[in-house]
Order: sequence, then structure tokens, then C-alpha cells
Amino acid sequence: MTLRHLAAAALAMLALPALAFNHELAVGAVGNGLYAVACTNVEQDPALIAQYGGTQPEDFWEGKPSNGQARYISQILRNPGTTLNINLPVPDQRHLYTNFAGRQVAHVVIVCHPTPSSNTDPGYTLPQTGSTVPHMQPAGQWPKVIGTRLPLLLFSHGLAGSPISPGHLEALVQLAAQGYVVAAPFHGDPRFSRVRVEDIGDAAFVLTHFDEVVELEAMRPLALKAVVDLMLAHPVFGGAVDPDRIGAFGASMGGQAILNLTGARLTTSLSKACSETARDPRVKAAVGLVPYAGQTFLPSFCDDQSGADSVTVPFLGMAGTEDTTAPVGMTRQAVNRIPASHYLVEMNIPHEFRPEYVGDIITWTSTFLNAYLGNPLDPGAMSRFIRMKSVIGGPNDEMTIDVHQPFANTLGEERVLEYYHPRINHYFMTIEPSDIPIILADGWQPTGYSFKGWRWFQPPSDPALAAAQVCRSYGGLNGGPNSHFFSAEPSECPLADRGWFLEGVVFYARRVGQPGLTCPDGYLKVQRAYNNRFPQNDSNHRFSTSDSTMRDMRRVGWIIEGAVMCSRP
Repeated sequence: MTLRHLAAAALAMLALPALAFNHELAVGAVGNGLYAVACTNVEQDPALIAQYGGTQPEDFWEGKPSNGQARYISQILRNPGTTLNINLPVPDQRHLYTNFAGRQVAHVVIVCHPTPSSNTDPGYTLPQTGSTVPHMQPAGQWPKVIGTRLPLLLFSHGLAGSPISPGHLEALVQLAAQGYVVAAPFHGDPRFSRVRVEDIGDAAFVLTHFDEVVELEAMRPLALKAVVDLMLAHPVFGGAVDPDRIGAFGASMGGQAILNLTGARLTTSLSKACSETARDPRVKAAVGLVPYAGQTFLPSFCDDQSGADSVTVPFLGMAGTEDTTAPVGMTRQAVNRIPASHYLVEMNIPHEFRPEYVGDIITWTSTFLNAYLGNPLDPGAMSRFIRMKSVIGGPNDEMTIDVHQPFANTLGEERVLEYYHPRINHYFMTIEPSDIPIILADGWQPTGYSFKGWRWFQPPSDPALAAAQVCRSYGGLNGGPNSHFFSAEPSECPLADRGWFLEGVVFYARRVGQPGLTCPDGYLKVQRAYNNRFPQNDSNHRFSTSDSTMRDMRRVGWIIEGAVMCSRP
């Protein structure tokens, strides 16, 4: 097949774009979960609330001062000896903690977790809101957990909210019902800054109170890291959670906090200087709902969101296209800079958590976390996640950014690494380590993208899963383009074009199924884009498992040729 024929075939494929993409399925929302849920004790004493005169319980949950007096939930607890507490030591770093450096700050924690169906502990009706904390742990008793180690999920609520505020409590319970031990600190943000959600987009307010805003932001990952310590050392929860499967979920500023916790540096000056915050390598995957990534005048993660370059774990963001508090453009910018696996789902929602959003949010969150944390009860999570495009029902939603970084190699696998040459605007890939010093010396730059192949291959017992030789051809030796072409199709090895020289087999990969350009269940489609520069004798191709990367290439004039091989995640 000549490159002219390849281009013609690619143009025909444009009518069927779904054949090229991995994320092409609309899935049903998950149900209410397999587990009954119980939560730790947060019972409040009406007499203590009344003692403060005219103050609403939510003021204590959220840490709002009243008449110049500090308020926090620890002041109104009926059973403080049963409730989970942290006396958080704050590092003596005044560029982060303006008012509390070197001091200790109390943090109350609520944990919602799967519980045996035999648990008869009553629910607790919260004052003011009337929401119910299910099967709340009675005073003086231990939590009633099931006999299986489950993943721990940190939960960071929105700015000036609390884990038991409407919406947040329901999310905790829903996530626990999916099989997570969910631990959420009461951040008590107004103790550090009186900034409110409506102030976040106000440049004058943020700039005037920026040192306090930084302290508020930096305090959150510090508290979340302490919650992990608390849970792993707890007499009951320490044996109920799997220390190798720890994830994090954050809403709004909680989304920012979990990115800081997983490596993102924080903007700590009006000149956009960067600083490390508390970081916890025990957290292995993170989800952000309408995550706050700053404003155009002051990004959350340093100049040009460069602080996100340090995030080390897979991240799924869910952003609102109608959100003016956490603008989706700032979120896109941050997510695109994450070097680990990163995804963005865009929903037509404002900066709110409404009951009608729950199905979409829990479905995306649980599928992603099960895929990247590994859930023995859900072994097909990764197969589903790499096909998910949207969730049926609820708000309109669609995955708009998808970049998967391969898992650790097994069974002879190696990463096929991608490189880019800015002078000639070409892409190249290799699985061979000896190639790398040569191409780096020639001006090629790593893009950070890769997919899996095999250096060698043992045929499986099932012929349908057999791998194919991936050949490489080069054009420059025979008067063709100064470019390499890769293919797993025997009809393209060698190319039926006198301008190409067959260099040989360079790795192995699964062939796509015909018709339909399908891959075996659990495999990613490797897609091919063509720069359409045959007339200039400058043909080049790019290979990627990322749908969003292919859409980006199409926007700059490349042709999407479809799926050409299959790769293990």
C-alpha cells in the first residue's frame, strides 16, 4: 500500500471516527452499592450548641467564627472520646502557614465504611439539616467493620463546607457503599481564612488576603496526610484497610488539595512562586470533582500550572462546563500537565453537588478507582474504564482528555516510547533502549507518552490472541521521506512503495480485529494519525492510545487513520 493509498483509506475512515477511539461507550450508572454503610460517631450535644447562643450547628461543622469567637465541631461533640480526632502539628514554615506555623490544630474526622448486614445500630439525625448518619457508631464501642481489607479513600470537601453538610454526607455514604473505607476531616477553613466560594473569583479579595488563602490551602493536604496515619494506626481500621490501596476524592478546593497531596506544587506568592506542600506517596490514585485550579490571574499550581508537572499518580477530573468558580479552562490546563495517567470528564454542571449528579459522579469515580487501585471484586474495571465515554442519565458528560500511562511491565512487555523533533515536526517511537542516546543526540525530545509492546513473544494457546510482528520502514535511504513507518499488518511490511526501505521487525503487538478495528477485551487501541504531507515528500505518522491526542492532531490538520494495533494497559 502506498502512502497515497493510505491517505485515501484514512479519508474514508473519517466517516467512522468511533472505530479509531477507545472511549466510545455510554454506560449505565452504577447502583447503590453492595454494602450496608456505617459511620463513626459525630453526635452533637444540644446543650453545648445552645450554650453559644444563636449559633447554628453548621457554623461549628464548617469552623465559622461567631461574634469574634472561634467555632469548631470539637466544641459541641457529645462523645469526644469516641469521635476520631487529630491534634495536627503544623510545620514551622511561615511562607505556608502564616498564623499557625509551629502550633497544633485540632481536626475531627468522620469515617463511613462498609458494615455487616447484621449491624443494628440506629442512624443519627443531624441537627439543622435533618440528614442521617447511617448506623452511627455508639459511644464507647468500636466501629463494626466487615472482615475484608478494603481500599482507604480520603475525602476532602469543598471550601468552607464539611463532610456532613448536605451533598457531602450523601457522597461519603455512596462511596462507602461501593466498597471503600471513606475518611474525611472537617477542614474548618474559616479558622484560617474567611474567604468564601463567592470570593474565589474576586481578584481584589484574593490578592488582599492571599497569605491566609495559602495557609488554608496548605493546611488541607497536611490534614489529609495525618488522616492516613490515623487510619493505619487505628486499632480497628488499621486492620480493615489495605495500605497498598489508598485513593483520594476531593470536591472543589478538596480537588486542589488532593492534587497537592499527590505532588502538585502550590502557588504561594502573587508572583506565582511555587512551593511543595504535604505530600503522601501512599496515595495511589485521585479523583477531583469540579477541582479548583485557580483563576487566570492566579493559577493554583504556579505559573502556567507548571506545579502539576510533579503529580505522580493517576488522576481523574470531573469539571463543570457551567462552572464559573472553578473554570473548566484552568482545570484542562492543569490536567494536561500531569505526567501520570490523567483524564478529564466535562459535565454541563455548575459549581454544585446536586442529587441528580450522583449517578454520574459515583460511576466515574468508582470505575476509575477500581481500575487504578485494583479491586479483586471488580476485575473488569480497567476493561470498562478504557471504553467509557459517558454515563447514561444525569447531566450530559463526556471524557475529553484521556492519557493512560502503562502499568508495570510483565511477561516480556516493554514500553514503546514516543519522541518528537520540533525542527521537522515529526514523531518517532522505539522500544529499543540503544536507540535512545542516538535520537536524543539528534534533537529528538521525549513526549512522555508510551504504550506497551513485546520485545519478544511466545504465542498463546488461543490463536485469537496471537501477536503480530511490527515492522519498521525508513524512507530516507530510497528517496522517500526522512521518516519511519510502523505497521503490524503483513500487507504493509514492506510498504508497496519504492520510496521506503524495510528495516525489519522492531517489536510485537496484537493486531486489530477485522472488520470493525476491534481489540481484545482489556486492550487499548493504538491509533495512527497521518500528517498528509505526501506531496511534499514529508510523510510522518503518530501512534497513540489517547483519543484526545488524536483529536488534537486532527485539529492541526492530521488525518486519523484508525486503530492499527492493540496494547495491554
